[in-house]
Amino acid sequence: MNVRRHALASLLCFAFSAAFLAQLGCERKPGATEPSLEEQVRDAQVGILPEDAKPPNVIMILVDAMRPDRLGVYGGKQGLSPVMDKLAKEGVTFEFCMSAAPWTLPSVATLFTSYYPGVHKATSYRVVEDMEQGKQAVQSVLSEDFTTLAEVMKAGGYQTAGFVGAKFLRQGYGFGQGFDHYDTSFADNTVRGEEVNQSFFKWLDEERDADKPLFTYLHYMDVHGPYNAAPRFLDPLMEEVEKKEDKRLLEPAQFRRINRYLMAPPPDSSDPTRFERLKGYREYWEARYSAGVAEMDFYLGQLAENLKQRGIWDDAYIILIADHGEALCEHGLWGHGYSQHQTDLHVPLIMRWPGVLPADKRVRRLAGLIDVMPTLMDQLRLGGDAGDELQGVSLVDHIADRLPDKPLMRFAEAIKSGPRQYALYIDITKLTATYLPPQKQPDGAMSKPGVRHQLFNLVTDPSEMFDIAKQYSAQVKQMARLMGEVVRINMQTKPAEIIGPKPVDQQTISALESLGYAGGEDDEDYEDEEDEAGESPAPAPSSRPTGTTNTDAGDENP
Repeated sequence: MNVRRHALASLLCFAFSAAFLAQLGCERKPGATEPSLEEQVRDAQVGILPEDAKPPNVIMILVDAMRPDRLGVYGGKQGLSPVMDKLAKEGVTFEFCMSAAPWTLPSVATLFTSYYPGVHKATSYRVVEDMEQGKQAVQSVLSEDFTTLAEVMKAGGYQTAGFVGAKFLRQGYGFGQGFDHYDTSFADNTVRGEEVNQSFFKWLDEERDADKPLFTYLHYMDVHGPYNAAPRFLDPLMEEVEKKEDKRLLEPAQFRRINRYLMAPPPDSSDPTRFERLKGYREYWEARYSAGVAEMDFYLGQLAENLKQRGIWDDAYIILIADHGEALCEHGLWGHGYSQHQTDLHVPLIMRWPGVLPADKRVRRLAGLIDVMPTLMDQLRLGGDAGDELQGVSLVDHIADRLPDKPLMRFAEAIKSGPRQYALYIDITKLTATYLPPQKQPDGAMSKPGVRHQLFNLVTDPSEMFDIAKQYSAQVKQMARLMGEVVRINMQTKPAEIIGPKPVDQQTISALESLGYAGGEDDEDYEDEEDEAGESPAPAPSSRPTGTTNTDAGDENP
């Protein structure tokens, strides 16, 4: 069954006020001169499968928990990713791609369906963990009411296969929909990329139908905690840490927040005593994480070499992504899933398709993992008008530089535990909201529930160190109102009830129209609702969200 377009689809290219962007110092430049007819015809074909051309093999590579900033193409300086950087050199790199959620289950469900977590509802860590532990009968958490990317590819004539190291994405949980072959037999956070590769190669030898184009989803775990890269990748980075004279000693509170499942030396460490010597330094944990990126790059090199020998790699359409990032003590946090900071939500997106996509191209407009499915449908001419029913949009216009001169919007939600948190992006401007529960005050009274908003300009402040919500109070109110509308629509959307496009009610239309202008009645001073609810901790930097600690998730390691 297919889920039909809902009102939120009309918000995805929402035309926010130019005055709003100008006040934040990020107004758009005047558009270029009108392109010639020849240029328009040429651009119309950028990234699109030529008519009557043979469909390409499509290989989607997802590296769990991989931050973009560790890759050379995204500014990484350690030389960890030569294979991935070469892939980017041969294709298109999206600089501002965002996940719809800061952890695997809802993020991949969004990738597979092009609907936000509030719609697909695959958001409960506890339900899946209970199934993993045998405390609850196995059930699908990703509803069959959604048409998945694999189902679209299969209907388009592709042979579909998935090889997945993430335990939360098993077939019984609904993620195998549309795959002819879906292997999670090795799923574990410590599985090496070599095992994922070998399962894929074995399937190619035994079950590959060479008469069909191939769609493969490969989900690797080498970068994910517990950061147990092999010594050949870890030792060089550890030697650098040992030599560094100005190492940053973690404060006691920072050290206590480190996830329990990380608090041991790598099992095959060449120097087990190193853990006790260095675990109190931030550089130690950064090096363990970065070693996983180097290891992952090595296994991707093995993948590429094997597929080249099979005649699959050279002309294949390769998509490289992550489901989310990882906090390494930024804002006082570790791991992922506990905040809507860029450490968790900013992900790499690299697309390489020789002869169809341009080489060495960088796209600096906002995009999301939610857009991958409609992009493939558009590029491969699959599904007819079905892509119009999704919440994501095709990125073909991004690649061809023919986007209208208006801001784009993306949304993120879904936290593993703790208070509700959301993030709304309008181009490079980001609003976060943390809903604070009542808290007991020193006098014994309970505070009122409230919400804390933070506003960031991601160009001037990519690390989100400077909250400018007070400075731009009217804009915060506008974005908060839009965020509330997105949340409301997502919560009300139920796949089983949607049999066709639903009109936007007049109340929603009026609310959206009011957001198209900066100033006016919203110019009154903005007061964070948290102030009315009593003093409560912000999501960062000084403390974790109420009711959430990393040690609570120490055995989760999702």
